[in-house]
Amino acid sequence: MFARFRDDSFYSPGSVVTPGVDAPLNQSPSRTLTLSDGRLLSWCETGHRHGFPLIYFHSQTGSRLEAELLHDAALAAGIRVIAVDRPGIGASSFKKMRGHSDFAPDIVELLGFLDIDRAGLMGWDGGAAFALAFSHAHPQQVAFVTLLAPVAGRQRKNRRSGLGMLAAAVKLFVQARHRLRGARIEQCMSRLRESLCYADRKQFDNPLVYRLLVRDAAEAVRQGGRGVAQDSMLSLDDWDFDAASITVPVDVWRGGADTLSAVCHARLLQDTLPNVALHSIAGQGHFFFAGSSAGSCHGSGADIFRHARSALRAF
Repeated sequence: MFARFRDDSFYSPGSVVTPGVDAPLNQSPSRTLTLSDGRLLSWCETGHRHGFPLIYFHSQTGSRLEAELLHDAALAAGIRVIAVDRPGIGASSFKKMRGHSDFAPDIVELLGFLDIDRAGLMGWDGGAAFALAFSHAHPQQVAFVTLLAPVAGRQRKNRRSGLGMLAAAVKLFVQARHRLRGARIEQCMSRLRESLCYADRKQFDNPLVYRLLVRDAAEAVRQGGRGVAQDSMLSLDDWDFDAASITVPVDVWRGGADTLSAVCHARLLQDTLPNVALHSIAGQGHFFFAGSSAGSCHGSGADIFRHARSALRAF
C-alpha cells in the first residue's frame, strides 16, 4: 500500500563523503514552530514526504539530526519521519521538565500544526520514555510505538532510593563536561567507539554515519549543555505515567551485542507493557538500524519499517 508513494526526489542526494571531510546527508531543512507559550519547537523531516507520519524521539545525547540514519529505510517503506528537538536541544527553546509527560503538549501542538490526526512513534535510547509518555497521554493519536535500544525506567511509586541525588549529580557532570569539552566532540566520539561492540565500531568506521553523529552531537549542545543535561537526568528518572495502562501496540528492538542499552531495560518493558513484542537482533549493537539502503529489502532498519507497515494494516 506504500509503494505507490515512493518519491526519491524528496531529498537531494548527498555528496560523496570521504573520511575527515564533512558533507550533508539527505535531509530536509529544519523548521521551527512558535508554541502557544512563546517557545520555539524545532524539527526536521526525512524519509517519504507523502508517507505515513512517524514522530521520532531522539536519544538523550542527540538531536533531531539522528533521524537521518533512518532516511533510506523510511523512504523505501513509505514512512514520513518527523524528528523533534526536545527543550534546550538544537533550536528548541529550553523549559524545565519535571517528567517525560511534560514534552507531550509540544507534540500535540506540532501534530495540530501539521494537520496530522494519527501518527506512529519511534524512540531511540532515552527517547523511548518520551514516546511511551505520549502514547499514554494521547492514545487516540498513536497508531503504534517502536522503541530502539531503549533505556527504561519504572513507576515512580517504585522509585529507587538515592535516584534523585544520582540524577542531580549526572546533570552537573554533563553540564561541566560540555563546558570543558564542547570543542572536542570528535575526541569524545573516539573514546566512545572503544567501548562499543564490533558491529557498532563498524558503523563508526562508516564515514557517512560517523560525520552524522559528530554533527548530531554538536547540534545537541548548540545552546550549551543545559538541555542535554536535563535529558540525561530524565533518562535516569522514573516514569511519571502508568506504563501498564498503555494499550497502543509497542515493539521493542534491540541488538543482541549492544553495550550501551542493557537487556534488562527491554525485559522490564516486556514485563510492564500489556501489548508489547520484543525483537532481538543477533550480533548487532546500539546502532543496528543505521545504514539500510533505500534500494535494499534487507537490513535491520528495513525490517523495522516493514514491521511498522504490518502494524498499520492491522490497525
